[in-house]
Amino acid sequence: MNTQLLQRSAILFALLSALLFFVFSSWAMAEYPGGTIHDRATEGYSFWYNYFSDLGRTRSWSGAPNAFSSRLFQAGLVTVGVSLGAYFLVLPTIFRQAEARFLAVVASILGILAAVCYVGIALYPLNVNYRMHTLFVRAGFISFLAMSLFYTLSILNEPGYPKHYARAFGLFSLILAMQVAIMLFGPRSWTSPGALLLQASAQKVVVYAEMLCMAYQGVGAWRWISSWRDHP
Repeated sequence: MNTQLLQRSAILFALLSALLFFVFSSWAMAEYPGGTIHDRATEGYSFWYNYFSDLGRTRSWSGAPNAFSSRLFQAGLVTVGVSLGAYFLVLPTIFRQAEARFLAVVASILGILAAVCYVGIALYPLNVNYRMHTLFVRAGFISFLAMSLFYTLSILNEPGYPKHYARAFGLFSLILAMQVAIMLFGPRSWTSPGALLLQASAQKVVVYAEMLCMAYQGVGAWRWISSWRDHP
């Protein structure tokens, strides 16, 4: 398999996995029996008062079995983790300038760590192992933030690479940094419904922003590879 085919395959796999996660997580929301931290009687999934992690619980907050929703969520997360791992293994090869490639290698190490954390989130449901689940959630978001910053620098240091992709990553990094701050230092979700609304909403915003950003970056990487034919 030649280098460009490998690069394109990794990019397509990552783009497809983002779509699959959106489909599987949306389906899991539709199958979630109900219940939140503060209201166990809630029917179905509350977009603003349930975490994504609630989808992976073996039992919902209402106490009902949640096997199907959990499997959908786990399948989506594992697919994303594996695809991002493959993407970040290939990522440094799309940069040709030495400093840009070095920064991409650092970004890839951090990205692979985030990918491993996503798989860990799936393997350790919140109600089965709270400590490991929380560790993977926090490590995943923080490592993805660091990856985003290094990826931004890598694009800025690569001559010819369109800089609007770096600006997009910079904007996403700001959104993610705000979410990490809320996650680590904001009010704990179990203290009040308002705190839960803040934490769960911030998580939703950043997860969907991450999917959009990575899809946009995947398109940018594809176009950058294609431009080599015109500028070898």
